[in-house]
Amino acid sequence: MATFFRFWTRQAEARPFVTVAATEACLSACGDLIAQTIGKHLPTHNKADAPERGYDLWRTSRFVLFAVCVSPLGVKWHRFLDRAFPIRSQTKWFQSRASKAKRRSEQKHIARQVAKRLGCDLMLYEPTMYGLFFSSMAIMEGAGLEGAKYRVSTLLLPTYLTGLTISPIIQSINFAFVPLIYRVPFGSSFDLIWDSYLSWVNNEKLAMIEEGS
Repeated sequence: MATFFRFWTRQAEARPFVTVAATEACLSACGDLIAQTIGKHLPTHNKADAPERGYDLWRTSRFVLFAVCVSPLGVKWHRFLDRAFPIRSQTKWFQSRASKAKRRSEQKHIARQVAKRLGCDLMLYEPTMYGLFFSSMAIMEGAGLEGAKYRVSTLLLPTYLTGLTISPIIQSINFAFVPLIYRVPFGSSFDLIWDSYLSWVNNEKLAMIEEGS
């Protein structure tokens, strides 16, 4: 495991966009397959009449394609936040030699900058990504612009509100303690479960909404 971690770090330092894209592709594929596996065991309205569903690899491919295409935005976004809201040192306030006043000052500085990064991430980046995700999925599935508008208007807000119960905790840790090079994969490692949820929302929940309307 340590060998793989060192290999990943070297590749991320040399080729950040390619390495992050490959990581996102693997995690998004796993997330969609998990969602499909769960979906196969969920009850449906007409389960007795419904044929046994296999894995939809085209659906997984669409999910992977989206993750790969937007991964450079994630890298650039975290770089932007680092430049816009720099943290002088993410380790100074741990140093026992520093005075209590100095450590308190560093803690306040870090807390302010993390709060700014988190606010921008939650208010700008996340809703934008959800909008891109649902509209892109609709277009790749052949639903066209009208289908994209319907999917965004139907699914974006409830998905965003659900995300607010998880993202602030993970991203606060990410912004405060994780070095820049690891931030996208750190978030994505938790996003494995979230990707499963997004895939389920984009397919199963949309189908339930349409059946009920």
